[in-house]
Amino acid sequence: MAAPSVGQMVGTLDTAAMGLVHDAQLDYYGKRLAAASSDFTVFVWDVTDGQQKPAGQLKAHEGPVWKVSWAHPKFGSLIATCGYDMKVIIWKEVPAYSANWQIAFVDTSHQASVNDVQFCPWEHGLRLACASSDGTVSVLSYAADHQWRRTAFQAHMGGAQALSWMPAAHREASSAGCPMRLATCGCDSSVSVWKNEGEVWSQEMPPLPSPHSDWVRAVAWRPDDGRNNSVIASGAWDKTVVIFTQEMEGQPWRQTARLTLPDKVEGLSWSVTGSILAVSYGDGEATLYKEAFNGSYVEVGKVAETGFTEVPHNLGGPPAAAPPPAAVPQSPQGLDLAATGLFAEPPAPAAAPAPAAPDPFAAQQQNVLEAFGM
Repeated sequence: MAAPSVGQMVGTLDTAAMGLVHDAQLDYYGKRLAAASSDFTVFVWDVTDGQQKPAGQLKAHEGPVWKVSWAHPKFGSLIATCGYDMKVIIWKEVPAYSANWQIAFVDTSHQASVNDVQFCPWEHGLRLACASSDGTVSVLSYAADHQWRRTAFQAHMGGAQALSWMPAAHREASSAGCPMRLATCGCDSSVSVWKNEGEVWSQEMPPLPSPHSDWVRAVAWRPDDGRNNSVIASGAWDKTVVIFTQEMEGQPWRQTARLTLPDKVEGLSWSVTGSILAVSYGDGEATLYKEAFNGSYVEVGKVAETGFTEVPHNLGGPPAAAPPPAAVPQSPQGLDLAATGLFAEPPAPAAAPAPAAPDPFAAQQQNVLEAFGM
């Protein structure tokens, strides 16, 4: 018997007056949506009850805006944005729900395009992680003296593409002193996990396996679902999504599933409960996967501009042992997928070897533009 419906399209937004939309994110309550555009602008709308009421236009970037991130509402109405102009901008709405957005902080320390930003879980305070084509990841922290502090570390040769915070665990045994951990991916075809101890970031050892053979464009840490393990999904231009699992912190990560897609993977997003993984790829296409009892992932739906289509599936059957890790080949940004998949961008052109140039960042910047379909 077919399983219940796993999703539906609940509305659409008119983006005709905007440039190419690279990212769209709902706030904590799902009432407002911010979209990053190639016309150097971030648009904010009130989408309560299916409406599309303008709630602000954020203009300060000097190039295409790649990503947006909402902070937890306990810190006020805050949005972080990043773009090709190498800037990270934190915006604050004063007062809340007034559509009056002001710049709270600007970081111009990166030496190349900033490709991703994400606020950490509220349990760790007000912190923002940023991934850049200069190969570094920076973390901006709001201190008790009301000043922003910045730390940075080298993460990926050739450029960092995306990042994802480990969700704070809410299990009684581990809710106190939950560690800060961060997953990143980049142009070196790798995924890395970093841990903060005493405000110092270091890479976790042993490192994750390297199953990808092309740029890793997306990484997503699965929300805490009450189990003791950690799960990370990564998606790459080699047209695959790999699921990594760590049974306990400090133990090795292992590859537990590998999905093959028909085109280059551009975005990943877990559902709030962590039960469904959405994968965006190619020319605005998206597929939803659900974990089966035996640890494999089954396709349960497809999302396109025309709407949501459920795919017949069977998640039943007795539990089975997890499959052995797949063979790991030798190792040689873009859209964060919203559940509706309304803002999928055109496919990025194939990466080409960057010509030698006196400026080491020129080729990186061109690659970034190509990655976002510019």
